[in-house]
Amino acid sequence: MRTTRISVIFLFFLVCLLVFSAISTAAEEEQLINDATTINVGIYVISIGNFEFTKGTYVLDFYLMFQWENQNISPMSFEFMNGRATSKEKIYDVRTNSTSEVWYRVQASLFITPEFNKYPFDSQDLKIILEDSTYNISTVTYSPMTDVLGVDEQFRIAGWKIQSYNTNVSNHEYPWGEEYSQLTYTIKLERDAGLTAAKLLLPPIIFCIVSGLSFFFKADKITHRLGLGTSMLISAVMFHLSQTSALPPLPSLILIDKIMIAVYAFLASSLFATTLIYIDDEYWKDVDYTRIVNRAGGALTIILPFLVFGLLYFF
Repeated sequence: MRTTRISVIFLFFLVCLLVFSAISTAAEEEQLINDATTINVGIYVISIGNFEFTKGTYVLDFYLMFQWENQNISPMSFEFMNGRATSKEKIYDVRTNSTSEVWYRVQASLFITPEFNKYPFDSQDLKIILEDSTYNISTVTYSPMTDVLGVDEQFRIAGWKIQSYNTNVSNHEYPWGEEYSQLTYTIKLERDAGLTAAKLLLPPIIFCIVSGLSFFFKADKITHRLGLGTSMLISAVMFHLSQTSALPPLPSLILIDKIMIAVYAFLASSLFATTLIYIDDEYWKDVDYTRIVNRAGGALTIILPFLVFGLLYFF
C-alpha cells in the first residue's frame, strides 16, 4: 500500500513538472515573439512585364518600403521566396533615434504555380513573397502598412484586369527548426469576360450553328450534310488543340476541355443523325423514317451538349 502511494505521488509530481515545462516553453516563445522587432512593410506596384500565365512567370516593378524602430536591426537582408530581384536600388534612407525608414525601387523576376481549372475564364494570383534571410521570428516580424500598399492606376495587362490585392503575414517554419516571418503580397488578376467570350467561345458556337444548318437540308443532299458535319468537327478539334497546346500537361479536364467536349457531342450527334438518314436513303427508302430521324436528331443534338457539359462540370 505504501509503495502504491509513493508511486501515485511520484506520477503526480511528474505530470505537474511536464505541464509546468510546457507552459514555460510556451511563455518563453511568446516572450520572444513579443520582444521581436516589428518591421512595417509597404509595397506599391508600378508595372508588370513578361507575364506568361502558362508558365506562371512575370516581372514586377515596385517600390518596397521598410519602417522600424530598433536601430540595432536592419531589414536590408530581405529576399524573395518566389524569385529573385534583378535590380534593387535604394532611393530613400532616413534614420533617427526613434524610427528609421528605407525605400527601394525593385525589379524582380517572380513565379507562381498557375491555376488552369477554369481556363479560359481563369484568375491568377501574382505574388511577392518576402522573407528576411538573416533574422528569424524571434528577432524580426513583418507587419503590412496598408497606407503604402497598392497598385498604380496605370498598371495594365492586356486581356486581364485587377480584381483585388491584399497582404498577409505568416510564419514560415523550416525542417531544421527555424521559423521566419513571411509577408505575401497578392494581386488577383481575372480575365476580361467579354473579350474572352468573344475570342474563345465564338468559334465553337459558330461550328455548332453551321453544323446545325444541315438539318434543314433535304435527304437527297446527304453528301453536303456529311461534308458540312465532318469539316466542322475537324475545325473544332483543331481549334481545341490551338487553345490548349501552350498549356502544360494537366491531370484533369479544365473548363475549355469540358466546353469542347460538349461541342463534340453536338457535332457527333449531328453526324450520327445524318448517317442514319444516309442509311435509310440508300437501303430502306422510308420517307417517314427519314423525317422522324431528322426531327429527333435535331432535338437530341440541341439537348445532348448541355447534358454532357452539366455532367462534366458538376460531377
